[in-house]
Amino acid sequence: MVSTHVVVKGIVVSKSLTTDALGTRIIKIEIAEERELPGPIIMQPRDSTLAKEIIPIVSQVMRALPPFSQNKVMTPRAVIFLTEDEWDRIIDKFDIGDEVEILIEKGKISIKKSG
Repeated sequence: MVSTHVVVKGIVVSKSLTTDALGTRIIKIEIAEERELPGPIIMQPRDSTLAKEIIPIVSQVMRALPPFSQNKVMTPRAVIFLTEDEWDRIIDKFDIGDEVEILIEKGKISIKKSG
């Protein structure tokens, strides 16, 4: 059965005030999805004692490196640009750290806070 809608869960990671090419002030909202970072893949010959000794050390070093220490990565999912007037009309505004759901269904896209 084919699904009739798509739901993307994300987190508001950035909200900034900028200007467009015409000088209009706009609010830029970036939404990203937090994903688990895969661990290192190490190929080893069978019964390799050296590989068995090195693999735990390599894994420990990888976890200590800053990009890999949290074992998660943020993947961009959506960017929204709103004029100041549009932003002012939103009652329940998005803020950094808010969890949101992006629903795509029947040619419409909607974004709402989760929870």
